[in-house]
Amino acid sequence: MNDIDALRLRRLDLNSLAALHALLSTRSVSQSAERLCLGQPAVSHILKRLREQCGDPLLCRDGRRMALTPYAEALLPRLEAWLAQAQTLLAPSAFDPSQLEGVYRLAMPDILEAALLPGLIEALQAQAPRLRLEVLAMPASEVPAALDERRIDGAVGHFPQLPARLSRRLLFRSRFVCVHHAERLNLPARLDAQRLAEPPHLYTSYVGSEDSMVDDYLRAHGRERRVIASTASLLAIPLLLARLPAVAVLPELLARLLRRGDDGLRWRSLEEGNLAIAVEHVWHPRRDADPLLIFMDDLLQKQAGAWQA
Repeated sequence: MNDIDALRLRRLDLNSLAALHALLSTRSVSQSAERLCLGQPAVSHILKRLREQCGDPLLCRDGRRMALTPYAEALLPRLEAWLAQAQTLLAPSAFDPSQLEGVYRLAMPDILEAALLPGLIEALQAQAPRLRLEVLAMPASEVPAALDERRIDGAVGHFPQLPARLSRRLLFRSRFVCVHHAERLNLPARLDAQRLAEPPHLYTSYVGSEDSMVDDYLRAHGRERRVIASTASLLAIPLLLARLPAVAVLPELLARLLRRGDDGLRWRSLEEGNLAIAVEHVWHPRRDADPLLIFMDDLLQKQAGAWQA
């Protein structure tokens, strides 16, 4: 607005206006000092400065009491209205998911979509029916830049090299299991490093990285696996295992999803029970206090818990 005198307004601040309201309301320096948690000399100094700025005495002696000047009487209701509006401006607005509109963009691998998306969309339709969820496939390495550039609102996945500046919350941990087909291999219920390294392996870069915690585990026990094929597609794993006497070491989350389409698939526990990946919800710290982000994080936590159960 071009009619605002910024230079004059700089001489006033919210503290001065709050003090002015206390003075005009109580008509007393001592009572105003008590309300403002200040000493009487400090409030007297504020009153002196306000008189200079307003060009009016504001309060004048009337017997044993103080009375408002005509200027102050006219000012008080306008001041009260302005302070009430300022208080409303600074107070956080009530968050109502049912009134949300627009799009929430969430990066998530397709295998996690199968696990979390059905329940997440169902919950959104019940609680925030006008909010559209847009899920994008994105390599984990691209997520930090996408969050910085506001191309996405959040991301769900495994992020072993996430920058420390980003906010994150663990949704669940998924332990590794050894998957095979019952018609091709007969394996014990639990595998140590030696037994795990014996059959040929199929490899999938489901975490978007060539690094493998499984290889590290085997090397630590003096073993090495023989990878006969690698694929970026998880959907190919059941088809390959149905034809080959081979295994694939996958997070149990993936094994459970793949097994839904093939009754012949089996999985075996590993001796190393701590071998697991973390699935996390990640977002930019500028949204730490955003009610929408907090709402979505809560829904994801609930869906992760339901999936694990």
